[in-house]
Amino acid sequence: MNPILLIAVPLLAALFAVAFKKIGRVLLGMAAVFNFAAALMITIWYVEPQVIVIGGFRPPFGVSLVLDGYSLTGVLLLNAIFALIMLMSFRHTSKLAAVLSITLAALNGMVLTGDLFNLFVFMEIGAIAAYIITTANRDLRHTFNYLIVGSLGSGLFLFGVILLYTLFGTLNMGDMQSKMAASPAPMQQALILPLVLLFAGLAVETKLIPFGGWVRGVLKDANPLTGSLIVSAYAFAALLVFGRIFGEMFVLSGALLTAFTIVAAATLVLAEASAFSRRTLRETLLYSSIAQSGLVVLLFLNHMALPAVLVLISNVVSKLILFTVSGQLAEACGTDETDRLQGAFFRYPLLGVGFTIAALSLIGIPLFFGFSAKLNALSALFGQGNWILPAVILLMGVVEGVYYIRILSALWHAGQEGETSAKDKLAQFPPVRQAVTGIVGLVIALLIVSAGIVTLSSFGTSGANDFITLIRQSLGGM
Repeated sequence: MNPILLIAVPLLAALFAVAFKKIGRVLLGMAAVFNFAAALMITIWYVEPQVIVIGGFRPPFGVSLVLDGYSLTGVLLLNAIFALIMLMSFRHTSKLAAVLSITLAALNGMVLTGDLFNLFVFMEIGAIAAYIITTANRDLRHTFNYLIVGSLGSGLFLFGVILLYTLFGTLNMGDMQSKMAASPAPMQQALILPLVLLFAGLAVETKLIPFGGWVRGVLKDANPLTGSLIVSAYAFAALLVFGRIFGEMFVLSGALLTAFTIVAAATLVLAEASAFSRRTLRETLLYSSIAQSGLVVLLFLNHMALPAVLVLISNVVSKLILFTVSGQLAEACGTDETDRLQGAFFRYPLLGVGFTIAALSLIGIPLFFGFSAKLNALSALFGQGNWILPAVILLMGVVEGVYYIRILSALWHAGQEGETSAKDKLAQFPPVRQAVTGIVGLVIALLIVSAGIVTLSSFGTSGANDFITLIRQSLGGM
């Protein structure tokens, strides 16, 4: 099974979807299923890290795909997430089948490529597809804003790549990393400008403040397909790319690391504060998504790839359910204001169970996957002797817990505050197609709980004791 098929098959499906529009959705579904099955087989077969040569030119020349634990985990989860999005929002794909197939190819290319210029090409293809997808919201002002900001970010990223090519004479990531390790000290100073440009370019797609100003306009009224696609599939691929570049290729230190860390920490704090102040589901969730992106970037910058990936997986899987359910409620009820949806989960229990477990996992309740992910992240930070960032993360975790509990209380409580919840106090909610989303949500909820138990048990009792010890040592060194 050649991994190039993960890119080639969706592109072929897009070509046929343009020619045969009536079966476009069928072709999209077939491509999504094929890619998930292929990613699963590739993950099983490619045990050792490998470089797949394309076109007969071996690295550092020509195009190559990198298969290691990082990219294999990425493509497996990416294609699983994409297939689930298509399953739950299939009726929204009728006019976007070709674009969504191209999206699938671009996101796989971003995760697999071993070349910086090809990374830029795949990012551009994915971005253009995203601009088209967001037109489904019917407010083209926000799509235009996204287009302008995204184009600026792409230009900055490309300029950074050009400067790196000028410095090292290569675009292959592995070759560039080797040359950087052998470069003299003055060369390290010359890296500051291209790294700033790469960071700014990626910050647009990873939604870091202030580069993520496009997010609210695009997602606050997003349908289930657009919302879940942007905050799950796109965010997953973009953050994996960020981790590849700033968590593996470049070892940041000094003022540059401090500046980037401040941007990521500010994103976490400001976005959580914004989420806390909102009273509509999708706005709350979009700011929560921005905050989690800040946390993942924070961990990647501090060279904590495993905790960062765990937090990233927890976020995108949970947001997949949360955004899909919120979008369906908004479509059916004409609003996603929390106060006007009181008791909605009495009416739609299948949606409510999946939504609730996903939210509790994000909060970090024990035995859920989100708890294990955050525990690993905090343990790793304390292991570095860092106590400021864990304190910020824990404080923001409390803020996050408050607004998610507030949402869950409203959606499960039929009646006004201070009244006993009862079905006869329910508002008249219209019927919602909850079977597919509800069943998928329940399956994902079971996986969240199972993964939480497994990762927590692997962390171990001794790990928990070490975690407490690290907290005490760090506080003692204040």
